[in-house]
Amino acid sequence: MVNELVIIGWLLIILGWVVQLYYSRARKIFALSMKFVVIYAFGCLFFVIDAIRTGNLLIWILNLAAAVLAFLAGYYAKKARK
Repeated sequence: MVNELVIIGWLLIILGWVVQLYYSRARKIFALSMKFVVIYAFGCLFFVIDAIRTGNLLIWILNLAAAVLAFLAGYYAKKARK
């Protein structure tokens, strides 16, 4: 059975990609969107919360690493724009 936190996490990640594709395709802005980074990272954090609740140590560590890397990518992308 899929937990509701996993579904929310996947929906956020998909929404983040839709936002990034909109900026890339419709607006012709090919830089990494901060909205994408934040939405994607929050999707990963929902996976972390679910993995902690189910006691899956490896999965929550990997998802936390993905969320941190997303925030770092957004930070450096924003820093490069200045």
